[in-house]
Amino acid sequence: MTTNDHVDAPANVTVEEVIGIAIAQFAADGYDGTKIENISRESGMSKRMIHYHFGDKKGLYLQSLEAALDKLQPPFDQLVIDSAVPVEGMRKLVDSLFELFMKNQDALRMIVEENSHPVIDAAEHPAIADLSGVMLHLNRLLMLGQDSGAFRPGISANDLYLLITSMTLLPVTTQNITQNLFSVDLSSPDNVRGLHRLIVDMVLAFLTSNIPDSGHQSYLEEDMSESKTDSSASIYDDGGTDDIFS
Repeated sequence: MTTNDHVDAPANVTVEEVIGIAIAQFAADGYDGTKIENISRESGMSKRMIHYHFGDKKGLYLQSLEAALDKLQPPFDQLVIDSAVPVEGMRKLVDSLFELFMKNQDALRMIVEENSHPVIDAAEHPAIADLSGVMLHLNRLLMLGQDSGAFRPGISANDLYLLITSMTLLPVTTQNITQNLFSVDLSSPDNVRGLHRLIVDMVLAFLTSNIPDSGHQSYLEEDMSESKTDSSASIYDDGGTDDIFS
């Protein structure tokens, strides 16, 4: 037994706590720089128990990445359309996503690190996270707004989600260079609030502008080789989900 292998871990150390520590370390040091010994020392869970729960370092990484993505999904009650005004519904969703991103910056950094230095083989793990809830909500809001004439056509849920998330990544991914080039501290409370306003206004202006219809259904194309479960018909289908979105 090594000095770092604490056999008798405190009874109150949970798997979730270990994952939280792992997310922070993977975000800061990357996969290669993160050591099980350090996670064991900080969490108080023995290396033996970490291997018991996660199998190996890659198993811990995969569960941590899944947890990081899950932290960025809005809670169920924020995916309920509680207003007939689509602009207000979209504002609430942008608010929710922005607040989640700001509160879970280690999760964001881990996701950015995975994109920059991939560890997970997409072919082996094609569905690390389930975005169906937020994408369905975006689709419903879009259809509500487009049917009422409040939102212009030619915009998809994918377009909006990537627009919102790319902007909310700015304080995490560009903070140092923005400070250096423009003397703007994106992490300051005033600038976080300003960025929040900017993202909301940008999304709503994008949706409600009088840009001529391009004839396209979306700015981005999906991989149609994959099976899609959320068709336009299913979005309007009452089949057991009316109470969720009414």
